Amino acid sequence: MKRQQPIRILAKKILSRLPIALTKNEQYDRLTQRIIQQVCQPNSNCIDIGAHEGKILAMMLTASPNGRHHAFEPIPALYEQLKKDFGARAMIHHQALSNQAGFINFNLVLSNPALSGIHKRPYWKKEIDTTIQVTTAPLDHLIDVTEQIDLIKMDVEGAELWVLEGAVNTINRCRPFILFECGNMGGQAYDFSAKAAFDLLDLRLKYQLFTLDGWLKHQPALSFADFQQHFEQGTEFFFLAIPK
Repeated sequence: MKRQQPIRILAKKILSRLPIALTKNEQYDRLTQRIIQQVCQPNSNCIDIGAHEGKILAMMLTASPNGRHHAFEPIPALYEQLKKDFGARAMIHHQALSNQAGFINFNLVLSNPALSGIHKRPYWKKEIDTTIQVTTAPLDHLIDVTEQIDLIKMDVEGAELWVLEGAVNTINRCRPFILFECGNMGGQAYDFSAKAAFDLLDLRLKYQLFTLDGWLKHQPALSFADFQQHFEQGTEFFFLAIPK
């Protein structure tokens, strides 16, 4: 896998240090950090699904230095870097989480690894991609039934429902906070609707959904109509789910 261009890496570092967030992704990262700081205790246990370069994992480790943390990343080069950077403080898993165990072809976007996923999703511009084979597993097969999980962050480019289906037992047992990306472009790639995503969280798992900013401002939970509008129009694409 080609490493990200030095200019892109430098630009991301500069954006993260500015006093205001200039991009939606940077805004979400800052809101995510505030939520992690509020909901995590020093001994909380967290899971980062789609850990990428470890930005959110680092937030988890800072907020909960005495916790037991897991990070999942199927892209080989990113996995190796995560092991080097965080392997002494977290368990780094070289797998793509899903609803079943096995091997699967994975779409690796060489020009923008953050867009990589089990299925190829629509791109905003021309990208360079290839296919690699990765192992998949349900989270329920990997987390011991005695281990409490307090927070899950999930950024899997459309495979959200598969990951949730493979984690039902862990979620029902632990009732963690769940930070997750979800939107129409992922729905297109994995053939699910706003209603399917909302019903899985609301009806089956018994969770309420919020925008990140809305929860921090103590606003009411999203109705299905609210969530559907965000899903279809892309006005929000990162959400917080909390147990009812």
